[in-house]
Amino acid sequence: MEQLRPVRLRNYIAYAFGEFYGGGSFIVISLLFIYFLTDVVGLSPSLAGLVVLIGKGWDAVSDPIMGYISDNMKTRFGRRRIFFLIGVVPVALTFLMLWIEFRFDNEFYTFLYYAFSYVLFSTVFTMVMIPYRALNAEMSPEYTVRTKLTGAKMIISQISSLLAGTLPKIIIDRLYAGNPGKGFLVMGVAFSLLYSLPWIVVFLGTWELKLPEGEEKTGISFWKGLSSLMVNRSFRIHMGLYIAAYSAMDLLMAMFIYYLTYYLDKSGIYSLCLGVMFITNMLMLPVYVFIANKKGKGFAYNIGLAVWFSAMALSTLLTPATPTWAMAAFSFMIGLGMSAGVLMPWAILPSLVDVDELITGKQRAGFCSGAMTLIRKLVQALTLFVFGVLLDLIGYVPKVTQTPDTLFWLKMLFFVAPGACIILGIFFGSKFRITPATHGVLKEELERLRSGGDRSAVSAEARNICELLTGLEYGKLFPRK
Repeated sequence: MEQLRPVRLRNYIAYAFGEFYGGGSFIVISLLFIYFLTDVVGLSPSLAGLVVLIGKGWDAVSDPIMGYISDNMKTRFGRRRIFFLIGVVPVALTFLMLWIEFRFDNEFYTFLYYAFSYVLFSTVFTMVMIPYRALNAEMSPEYTVRTKLTGAKMIISQISSLLAGTLPKIIIDRLYAGNPGKGFLVMGVAFSLLYSLPWIVVFLGTWELKLPEGEEKTGISFWKGLSSLMVNRSFRIHMGLYIAAYSAMDLLMAMFIYYLTYYLDKSGIYSLCLGVMFITNMLMLPVYVFIANKKGKGFAYNIGLAVWFSAMALSTLLTPATPTWAMAAFSFMIGLGMSAGVLMPWAILPSLVDVDELITGKQRAGFCSGAMTLIRKLVQALTLFVFGVLLDLIGYVPKVTQTPDTLFWLKMLFFVAPGACIILGIFFGSKFRITPATHGVLKEELERLRSGGDRSAVSAEARNICELLTGLEYGKLFPRK
């Protein structure tokens, strides 16, 4: 690697600006897209969920391809940053298309329009976010700097999440109360600009460290690359804790508007509850970064998820008579725990890139980021699709008073579905072994091997830690060219 450039405050901020889109757009979709399709456009809940599932099916192809393209791209702007410039206009247009109210006489044609729009949105999201999330590992090789970059990114993500969780409903319900279709359209215009323009700042304020000669291209096929990721013990465990936390978040976000509107009859405090949740989420990020740097990211993750599960258990005690202050306290507790579940999986990614390099002998930040982004979107698609089907199964009918049975199952789903995912996440978090200490040993051994160090000279400690983190025998690691 070339001589390190200092990462200054302005660079942390510029890098983090990419999460206005990366964090916020998923929140808007998780919170409102199914609701928009069912209660405004008029699609059945199952078809609404299928819209998202189709888009993510395309991601199963496009995400690994984009990771490969990004790893092998070579321009004067770098192999990652060029996509930030290319994506400015498409980011705005494709997000806006999701919120235009099209209703054909034939429901199938309506479904096709939104499925097509979602495929376009997913393609553009892939084009910019995979290079963006690979950039962390290529701005600096230092554990603490990478963690701070992730922390800065997540602060912006939480600011974007706060805006995504509060402003859309204010625009729709208060400014366009009698015309929700127009309200969603105006919201789409405003947020498409918020999500597209920051990419100019990201491009100007970041860089990519030059890779050693011969490392610019991965020279590896998609499927071989994916199979090599899956032999990585740390990656497999990480996928478990990542899928669990983000499934819990997606289910919580998708259910929240239905839970408040129909079970608690408190739709008027929707923005308040989400505002409290996301502000708390954001304020807790530096706390979890501090804990992660001291005790490890798996430790910080499990603390947060334990708090989050406790909050979800308390949801069974809420009723339509619950006062507003208690709802705010409930939202505060969710944000207190969910912050770790949102932050830690992405904070772990740069360390996984190092473990992957120890296994393959190549730096594949783009490929690892592609796998992460693919899994994230597939998880969201499956959870939203399943949620849509469940709404149909429990007898949900838009814009009418729900039956007692439907209300009971809304209450149970709100606790049981996210709660089960959280418990699964805690299990995987307890198995995760990358800590500041083990990562330091891994980095030293990786640098020694990069410099041509003799395998036989490895210390017993380094051998044991490398085998622990990779799940492979030391002799199979870092294949020589």
